[in-house]
Amino acid sequence: MSKESTALISEKNLSFYFKWPAFIAILLFPVLSLSVHNVGNACLFFLFVLAIIAGACRYKPMDISFSSLLRSYWPLHLAMVSLVIAVLLNQFASGKFAVKYYDTAFRIALFTPVLWIVLGLPLNYLKKMQWAFVAGVLIALVKIYIITAGGTLRPGNIGFLATIPFSDVVLLFGFIGLISIGWNTRQEKLAIALKVLTCCASIYVTILSQTRGSWIAIPVFAITAFLFLRNVRIRYRLAILILSLATLVTVFTNSDIVKTRLAAAKSDMTLYVDQDNADTSLGVRLQLWRASWQLFKENPVFGVGRENFSDGLEALSARDIITPVVTSFSHSHNEILFNTAILGIFGLLGILSIYFVPGYYFIRDIRHSDSIIRTAAGMGLTLCLGFFVFGLTDMMFFWSVLGGVYSMSVAAFFACIIKRKKELKAA
Repeated sequence: MSKESTALISEKNLSFYFKWPAFIAILLFPVLSLSVHNVGNACLFFLFVLAIIAGACRYKPMDISFSSLLRSYWPLHLAMVSLVIAVLLNQFASGKFAVKYYDTAFRIALFTPVLWIVLGLPLNYLKKMQWAFVAGVLIALVKIYIITAGGTLRPGNIGFLATIPFSDVVLLFGFIGLISIGWNTRQEKLAIALKVLTCCASIYVTILSQTRGSWIAIPVFAITAFLFLRNVRIRYRLAILILSLATLVTVFTNSDIVKTRLAAAKSDMTLYVDQDNADTSLGVRLQLWRASWQLFKENPVFGVGRENFSDGLEALSARDIITPVVTSFSHSHNEILFNTAILGIFGLLGILSIYFVPGYYFIRDIRHSDSIIRTAAGMGLTLCLGFFVFGLTDMMFFWSVLGGVYSMSVAAFFACIIKRKKELKAA
């Protein structure tokens, strides 16, 4: 047997051994990361370890070496590691080093090895993750319905995640599943109907959670999905859009929960503007945003550091810039402002690049002639858009598991695009 044949057999064996573990991990994280504690983290680090082993075995997914992948998409890899760099620069400037502050940043930075090992999956395997997002929404719906007693309670956490990010990510998964209709043929009416109903279920989750930030994003996602589903007939797209918005309007009109939450928001804003009470739910959030911006202005280059954020709030309270109530909060309720406050200009550039650089790569293929590529790009862009929109009113990456969800999702969608383009080129 020739050396070439031996090498080919060896490569096929390696592909088999790495394919199935990676496939299981890439399916499990959308299904269980929101509902079962540490599953998302386990999937992320499992893929990372798998990539290390693959590198030691000289395995090359799609015949692409790790170094070649770095060179080909270096702006994307740099963006995903940017918060690690920002934390490092802050600690060099302060002279205080602590590994714990790299936690979420490191999980986002694992995007590169995750992408590399996921490239070893066949495209038809990767496309099966569309059903993982659907399953994840349905399992999360059961969980939140039980914990909130059908929406009559509003606990601070849904299991191991805070209620707001839990609601946000379920909604995001629902619309990602909806956009994946682009991978279905027009004859697959049952599959399409299931995805539409799952999207409506994700909207219902936001009602059960009473999360106002999620409600703001629903029209944005609905219009985005309408634009992305180009291979679906216009009348069906209109039907999906009308159904989603009708579900939203109906619930908003008839739900006492929604009416109460919206009335509270209006009252909070009035009290804040009239300076009668700045310590309402909305008032505290506005003060946190103001305080974060003030901390950035006073420490614009490297920021105050994560460990000094609370002390910074105490100092601002002593100067009567914010009320004492605000000093008890551990973050800004705004992803951009928080990273800007604690990591300075490098934190600002880092968090923006994490949203917009992957978004740029996806948006390049939104109008691609191939529906598989176009749909994967739409799912990826929705992910980036969702984390950006939700990050305006809360902290998504404050929860380390969501850093892993983001990096694995970007990797999976981007791998679909790379693999499909190679198929088209070979055809």
